[in-house]
Formats: sequence, C-alpha cells, structure tokens
Amino acid sequence: MSFGMTVFDANGVQTLGMEDFTIEKLAQMNLPAARKMGNGIRSDYIVMDVPGYNPATCFVVITPRVYAGYSQPGYPDMWGYVPTYKDLGGTQIGIFTYVNRRRPTGYHNNYVDEWTEHTVECVVEVVRVL
Repeated sequence: MSFGMTVFDANGVQTLGMEDFTIEKLAQMNLPAARKMGNGIRSDYIVMDVPGYNPATCFVVITPRVYAGYSQPGYPDMWGYVPTYKDLGGTQIGIFTYVNRRRPTGYHNNYVDEWTEHTVECVVEVVRVL
C-alpha cells in the first residue's frame, strides 16, 4: 500500500506533492499494553524483521492506539509510555518495551537493579520513502 500528500503554502501554491515522493508501508505490528516489573537487568527486545528495511530510506513510527484523557504531568503516573526501537542491522529492528533502572534501597548508599515495563497499546509501523 502506498501513500502520498500535497502541501500548499499560504498563497495556495503547491510546495510539495505526490510527484515529489511517496511513502510505502512495509510492515505493521500491534503491541498490547503491558505493566510489569522485576528484579535485575533486561537486555531482550522484540525482533521485527522487515524485508526491504534500510535505515537510510525508511523510518519507524510508534503510535499509541489510545491516549490519556488528561494533560500529562511530566512524571510517571498511571498512564503508560510508547516503546522505543533500535536498528539491529540488515532488515531487523529491535522494539524495547521496558527500561532498566537503579532504585535506592534506603540503606546506606545501596541500590538495586530493576526493570519496569509500562507501555500503552500501540502500533509499530515501518515506512519507506520512495
């Protein structure tokens, strides 16, 4: 499936059009919401293998499927986050749904390693610019 767009300036003159470029959706993955945590450090990720993916000509868009019905406070609350991704080389992308952190134990200057996964339901799309 291919997409396109047209952009006009304030005077109605076309400045960008479908003849300038087109984007093509190469892949889509739906990720469910998750809320988990655990001890230790994680290094795993969800592998998304996308034939035709090249970071020089493609981009990844991660879009929540639902949004909070209130202004976000700027600090962690009950609402989740969208995952992040990393180019793994070749046609593979790694989707990270968690963060590793060090939490103070409250005893002297000790910390404990833990991970937290707090993501909203979202869609991961890989798009190529033609």
